[in-house]
Amino acid sequence: MSSDERPDASAVSAPAVPASRPARDSLLAFADSILARPAAPAPAVEVHPYLTFFLRHEEFGLPLLRSREIVRVGEITRIPEAPPHVRGVLNVRGRVVPIVELRTRLGLQAAPLTLRSRVIIVEAHGRLFGLLVDRVSRIAKISASAIKPAPAQAPSPGADHVTGIAEMGAEPIVLLDLDKVLLLNPTAPSPTGATAEPRG
Repeated sequence: MSSDERPDASAVSAPAVPASRPARDSLLAFADSILARPAAPAPAVEVHPYLTFFLRHEEFGLPLLRSREIVRVGEITRIPEAPPHVRGVLNVRGRVVPIVELRTRLGLQAAPLTLRSRVIIVEAHGRLFGLLVDRVSRIAKISASAIKPAPAQAPSPGADHVTGIAEMGAEPIVLLDLDKVLLLNPTAPSPTGATAEPRG
């Protein structure tokens, strides 16, 4: 082939860019722009710690930050003409603390003390009180989404002190408003039932 028949090198065009290339580059650039943005903070889950305890077979809870300590049941001294549901007073390291019979306060029958009975020292209304319970259970971290409103059929008479029901497994936890629990009704009946002291 003569030189006149050879194609001019300058006339040979460059390879065509595939039509999908601009779209691909655009998608990668878009992904890069998304990744370069600061990550959005995860929605905060409101969780509150509760100290739970048992009265009979029911589990109750009160805000952990309201409790000071848990003590064994020592010698509770009866006080004549004490307010309803007050079992007596207990000397806790030199401080005399009134002990509330939480069973009768919540409409349950009083029961004998056992080796598992405990007094939860709490602060409410600017004062220290002791709550007598059958046994302390655990510290439960309960999310706000797990708390349901208290049912219309309250678990005990005048139970406006129930703030909600926490669904934490097979058995619910009844959450208490500590301040309302300790606003004792002066016309309420006094505690009745067995009062045997723990042995050992």
